[in-house]
Amino acid sequence: MISLAGGLVWYVSARWNATGPLLAVALVLLVTPAAVERWRAPLWGYLPGQLLYAVIGHLPAYRYGLVGLIAFPLAITWSYSSQAVATAVLRRTTRLPAWITVPLGLGVGEWLRPWLNPGNFNMYQIGSFLFDWPIWIQSAELIGAPALSVLVTVPLAVGVEAIRAATGTASWRSVRRGAGVAIAIVALLGIYGAIRIDQVQGEIGPRLAVIQPSLDHGPELTDAVVIAQQQMTAQWVEPGEVDMVVWPENAILAPYGDTSAYHGAVEWATTSRQAPLLFGAQGFDPIEGRRPTNSAFLVAPGGALIGRYDKVVLFPFTERRVFPALERLWPWLSKQIVRLTLATWRDAPNGWAAPTPIPMTAELGGRTWTFWTPICYETCYTRPARIARRKGARFFVNLTSEGWLGWGPTHNMLAVSILRAVENRVGVVRAANAGISAFILPSGRIDTYLRGHRTGGVLLERGVAKHRVVAGPPEPTVYARIGLWIDQLWMALAVVLVAFSLGRRWRERRRAARGRFDPEGM
Repeated sequence: MISLAGGLVWYVSARWNATGPLLAVALVLLVTPAAVERWRAPLWGYLPGQLLYAVIGHLPAYRYGLVGLIAFPLAITWSYSSQAVATAVLRRTTRLPAWITVPLGLGVGEWLRPWLNPGNFNMYQIGSFLFDWPIWIQSAELIGAPALSVLVTVPLAVGVEAIRAATGTASWRSVRRGAGVAIAIVALLGIYGAIRIDQVQGEIGPRLAVIQPSLDHGPELTDAVVIAQQQMTAQWVEPGEVDMVVWPENAILAPYGDTSAYHGAVEWATTSRQAPLLFGAQGFDPIEGRRPTNSAFLVAPGGALIGRYDKVVLFPFTERRVFPALERLWPWLSKQIVRLTLATWRDAPNGWAAPTPIPMTAELGGRTWTFWTPICYETCYTRPARIARRKGARFFVNLTSEGWLGWGPTHNMLAVSILRAVENRVGVVRAANAGISAFILPSGRIDTYLRGHRTGGVLLERGVAKHRVVAGPPEPTVYARIGLWIDQLWMALAVVLVAFSLGRRWRERRRAARGRFDPEGM
């Protein structure tokens, strides 16, 4: 019952912006059986709620058939079980109170998820889901979203410790200590956020026009999508009105190279609107020129290519092959995976990923700007964003197309974009095919949403938003500089605690064994 309740709360947290903090409640509920000695279900108690959310939170994926309804949600969420396992290991080895082991276990699970899952999914971070409460995320410029995930679960974990005390496996003194620590954490986060949120200074940047066509993407649909984007650009963007026009990820779902059939469409858009065009399209690797890439292209008026970014974190199955080592170690199994991929997606690309994010630099509105263009779920990861910020990016333009997957993944993508803005103190523009498109301030507040022209909704509607992005200060934040070490802190701390506890137990057993066989004591 506790597990199923956690799954339902998880759904509520992902469905509405203001309920995002409930994700912490949901995941603490799900790991509670792993933290209470009398409930011996560290993993199996977790699974019912996890599976419940995996299905109801991704119902729109049914449009991709049985694979979309069952396989995709499971592929995203199975690795969340690592949080329950990590919590159980910490409790059984360290015997520390729940207000330490539960937050630490959740933090370890968030660190492990991208490594355990073949899709590298790093969705539903607790810290990121504070996104609609800007005061509570300002400290991310110092410690990042992963650390917020640990800290904000401490108050909830005090309740788990109270359950342990009520069942006789913990003391009420421990509960009171935990409550004191929780009050201090909440006070520090709140005070820092209240002071800092109005101190964040940005700089007015270029004016962008974001086109949201809300159309299915596919190789056979590319012509229709390009025509629709041209028509929307012509209808709603006046010549010279903006400094850059932005089309979303897969705006041209075809190779865009020297002989592309879409050069004319791009040249028309740039020349007629008197502004560069940033759009998502397919490229090829710069080494052999054979492996496909998911790329962003920036084309100047007249058709000259002035910028290109190749995606660093590729999506499994649709952009890259999973477990590439199997091609050498177990060719038969590798072939079966490729066959399954072909049966589901009609393609099994062996995509090429750039080794590091490289920001673009271009003259926009009479001034030179450096900005990063993460594609799709690359914004879920803190490391590429930090690298881009250190390389001089003043704002991010996220080209994406995940709106068809429903409110859960879409709100997650909005959440992580907001946290990347605060962590690096940059403006972030989301240019989504089906929504949610938005302009985000370096403080983490939403400057404006793109609202559909039909009903004013933000999801699954076509529309255009014209607004100025706010660029961050030239200097990177503390987290942008040293976030690599901060993100790994919780995993390192857990390993040290477990190793220390196991070593202490081993020494105690050795002393006990020597005492039993001490000849002088007989």
